[in-house]
Amino acid sequence: MSTGTLSRPGAKAGLGPLWLAWRRRRTALLTGGVLILTLAGYIAYQRTGMVDLIRDRNLAGCRLWYPECHGMRLSSDNGRPTPLGQAFGELNSYRTALLYTGRLLLVIPAVIGTFIGAPLVARELESGTAELVWSQSTGRTRWLLATLAVPAAATLAATSLLAALFTWWWWPVRGMVFDEVSWVTTVPFEVAGPAPVALSLLSLVLGTAFGLLLRRTVPAMACTLALTVGAMYGLRRLRPHLVPPLTTTVNLGTYAETPDDAWRLGWGYLTRSGDRLDESTCNTLDSTRSRMRCFDRHQVVEQYADYHPMSHFWPMQWIQAGICLAVAAALAAFCLWWIRRRRA
Repeated sequence: MSTGTLSRPGAKAGLGPLWLAWRRRRTALLTGGVLILTLAGYIAYQRTGMVDLIRDRNLAGCRLWYPECHGMRLSSDNGRPTPLGQAFGELNSYRTALLYTGRLLLVIPAVIGTFIGAPLVARELESGTAELVWSQSTGRTRWLLATLAVPAAATLAATSLLAALFTWWWWPVRGMVFDEVSWVTTVPFEVAGPAPVALSLLSLVLGTAFGLLLRRTVPAMACTLALTVGAMYGLRRLRPHLVPPLTTTVNLGTYAETPDDAWRLGWGYLTRSGDRLDESTCNTLDSTRSRMRCFDRHQVVEQYADYHPMSHFWPMQWIQAGICLAVAAALAAFCLWWIRRRRA
């Protein structure tokens, strides 16, 4: 590498480091682009077939596993599926494709952080290439920004495309209560909308930070993978609390119903003073008479149920994305501070 490498005719107006970052990673970026476009074509193909089936068999508004739809039953009296039931059987094959594609997309943030973010800087520091670049016309801050800019832009473009396509695929069946693919489950929540895009950017910056701190590629990859998986688990645990849940109350002895597509968080009892009691407070007793005495003793007057309606999907998505982007921005600022104060 020479000074001329950073000042080629095509690298004008201070774009030399960006041009170099692109040149060093263009093979991986182009290969990843081909794979993403292939997956995008598969999603478009599956989505087209699914929507055509829903339209041709008049399944719009129906719910999977419900006994009837539009006044027609899914099975006859002898248990054999009706034409509507057969159509649902065909639709179920798209559920399988949707589920497994979503599981594939789940690993993308961890892959980006581990195999792109962690080696991004660690390999340069480990091999001494970074010091060589710093000794020429490129400062440390400018080098780090250019090194991170190209994969960050590629990550933003790729994950935005895949998340948008998956949302587009899942959206026509969002209210059909697909088993294992309802809005409250890991798929599609963690692979649709802005949440996976923000998590992928966070994982990328996290890998870069570990590369700066550890200066060794393999340890940085291991730490990035562990913390990305930990972040995914933590966000999953935090999700019910991102938006205040709604509460429905009913008279004692009546089931507290929630919408079919709601995320039911839990239920219990309300006392006359407004205090909440866990549902196990009196339900563990054997007889109805014992439970009624328990209710009287605690002055229970109503039952309640907490839930998130499907209308909370997008607020939760954007709040989770905002958390990830805020942490990513803080990590990026730390990386810039660290590279300025670090001694060669």
